[in-house]
Amino acid sequence: MLYKYNGNNNIEMMPVIDFKDLGKYEKDLEDLLAQNLSDLYSEDEQLMTIFQERKGQEEPDLCALDKHGNLIIFELKRGIVQGDTTIQVMRYSQTWGQKNYFELNDAFQKYTDSSDELRLVHAEAFGLDFPLHIESFNSSQKLVVIGSSADVKLMNAVSYWKSKGINIDFTPYRFYRINNETYFEFFAKPYDHHIDIQSSKGIIFDTNKKYNSQSLWDMFSDSKVSAYGEVKTCVKSFKKDDYVLYYHVGVGIVGVGKIKTGKIKSIKSNDEMYLDVEMLTPIVKKECDLKYISKNELEELLDKTFFWARTDKRPFLSKNESEIIAKTLSNKYSSDNTDNHLGLK
Repeated sequence: MLYKYNGNNNIEMMPVIDFKDLGKYEKDLEDLLAQNLSDLYSEDEQLMTIFQERKGQEEPDLCALDKHGNLIIFELKRGIVQGDTTIQVMRYSQTWGQKNYFELNDAFQKYTDSSDELRLVHAEAFGLDFPLHIESFNSSQKLVVIGSSADVKLMNAVSYWKSKGINIDFTPYRFYRINNETYFEFFAKPYDHHIDIQSSKGIIFDTNKKYNSQSLWDMFSDSKVSAYGEVKTCVKSFKKDDYVLYYHVGVGIVGVGKIKTGKIKSIKSNDEMYLDVEMLTPIVKKECDLKYISKNELEELLDKTFFWARTDKRPFLSKNESEIIAKTLSNKYSSDNTDNHLGLK
């Protein structure tokens, strides 16, 4: 629950509004979750959406995979519900729990309207060295009922089945209307693993290598961080004094900079939005001069895992973590320069 602090140890409970009061439907809640799972679930709990319910079909609202290929089945409710929601989600589990990899792959390709192979996309999203074997997919399932925090009956039903050994959980949400703005509160586990975004943070940011191999060199030469096309608004994740960790696909973190002002600029001819950056690591001009921190090295250095299937990777880093990466990478570059100076290379 959210409280307004009025001073002198006085608090005032903020009123909660129902999702339907916003004129929204369960499908809207479903889309909200599907498109933001990597924000709502952090680190080892990261999830990858692979399927959403189709209109008029008896299907789960939302299906996702975790890093190990386990299937998470979501049932979403926008308000106080009647009936046996838990029975419904267990019926979906019975059906989808028996699906093999090829059936999941088919559902994923229909959902994404692509021919992308699920196991390859999954490996890239979670930064795996090798794709999982097909038999690893859907070896176990977890059921998650997402409902209003006011729905005590639904919470009790989930608790009952959980006490009987069913792998099911209840995740509550709340909506608030404060000063004519709407706020969404979500209680994903593990709780409170997100950093305080008011403090300086670090973002692992994709250099767009897959689509334009020259993007990195353009960013380095002009001391900026850029995003393009449909994902160009990702630069809005940064604010002044945040750290940008340039991630080059197939290589790793190749540079670190600090956002100068937070003022977003654009280049219409290139469909680009960018921010000016103070580079903290050397600016190089060609691929063979790049030093890097690989995915595995990064995760070992910080003792955390990341979701790689987006331009601005999740989770964000703290200021201290960002400075560790900047120092480690700078040492790699300076060590290389020292070796060259000594004639060792």
